Amino acid sequence: MRSCQNCGAEIENEALKCPYCGYTNIEAAEKKYINDLNEIKDNLAEVGKEPGKAFKKGLSRGIRVILWTVGILIVLSAIYVAILAYELKDKPKEFLSPEEEAYASAYRVVAGEQLAAAYEDKDIERMAQIFDKAYSQDRVSLWGDEHYETAYASSCYMKLKQCLPNLDKKKISKHEAEEITYYCFYFYYRAYGADGAEIFDPVRDNEIIPIILTRLGYTIEDMENLRDDVVESSRVVRPNLYGKTKKYYKNYH
Repeated sequence: MRSCQNCGAEIENEALKCPYCGYTNIEAAEKKYINDLNEIKDNLAEVGKEPGKAFKKGLSRGIRVILWTVGILIVLSAIYVAILAYELKDKPKEFLSPEEEAYASAYRVVAGEQLAAAYEDKDIERMAQIFDKAYSQDRVSLWGDEHYETAYASSCYMKLKQCLPNLDKKKISKHEAEEITYYCFYFYYRAYGADGAEIFDPVRDNEIIPIILTRLGYTIEDMENLRDDVVESSRVVRPNLYGKTKKYYKNYH
């Protein structure tokens, strides 16, 4: 087991993503990538034996099959690399050089002071800006800061406000429904922890629950029945959540 670099939850060493926050386990992803490349190399080695056999048998079709196979392997490899690059972009770096570690340490001190001031002022938008800048722009993890949970909740709240207008569309897409579902459930189940309770309990009661009941089509009974299926150690597990709630998406309006 290891700790998720983003949320700190305990996850399996070989898990490609954290089941709680969706953050990519870079070490496992890199290991899988290397294993897949080795498998591709082995396949290519086997494929490389085929031209001689094809020529001996005079089967031009065999050469075409080989070329198609090599082409497909190359395309699949390129797609995998592109997916891995997408998953890792705009995420905090896990493996840092001494210079990068020194920078990250200094960065966390300054960001921690900024978060403390914004927390004191209950400035949700400012906390979200600090968190998003660190996470996506400067790629520095703030995990361990005393207000990390509240900062992450602030980011979730601002993102929810951005995606809520999608409910006004004539038809909402699966991705849009998933996005709104995660953020609403995150607040309903108080995944922001004790640090964020003072700020976000009122938000939960006065804003989130009415959205869940009147616009998403869930009942309080639904939410309580879903709790054990989508929450682990007080964290909302995205894959479980999407699997258990997609049948409700047609009710979103």
